[in-house]
Amino acid sequence: MSYSTINTITLFFAMLAMLAAAVTVLIAVSALTGDRLGVIRSLRSVAVELAAAVAVTSTVGSLIMSEVLNYEPCLNCWIQRGFMYPAAALLAVAAATKRMVLVKAAGILALIGLPISIFHRYEQAVGVEIGGLCGDGAPCSAKYFEHFGFVTIPTMAGIGFAAIIALVLVAVRAPAATVAEHVSTDGVEPDEALV
Repeated sequence: MSYSTINTITLFFAMLAMLAAAVTVLIAVSALTGDRLGVIRSLRSVAVELAAAVAVTSTVGSLIMSEVLNYEPCLNCWIQRGFMYPAAALLAVAAATKRMVLVKAAGILALIGLPISIFHRYEQAVGVEIGGLCGDGAPCSAKYFEHFGFVTIPTMAGIGFAAIIALVLVAVRAPAATVAEHVSTDGVEPDEALV
């Protein structure tokens, strides 16, 4: 595969990460300002689907990086995958079944995965492996690429985790009246179901 093709693929995923980062920042700013612009209110009905899209895209992206572009994942990458892949499955099922417990579980996975991504990105920034997690295989401090002066694979994973956390919070913090109005046909209690 040519360098140009590889660069195009990695740039595409870096751009998707920047879009996810923008949505995450927009949600955070909106939450801090009392949702005056209605961003959270507007996203609430599709928050689980958007979180699922982020998680599935992150999963597919990591598989493309390793299986198509032949970037060997380091141990930190594998640990992050261990949190992202199940989050993607949980959110995809939650989007289809409307089960809030699955959304919350995916949020917990993202909360654990985010600091691992931050730690991994720090190792890349300083160019030194800390803690001896990576051995003879792929070094954790290696950068296969860097777009926009800072976006690397663990940066994208961290943004993915942060976006999932923000979107899960939007989904689970639905107004009580809206949740109470939910009528379930599958035996799921209203407090366990998505709006």
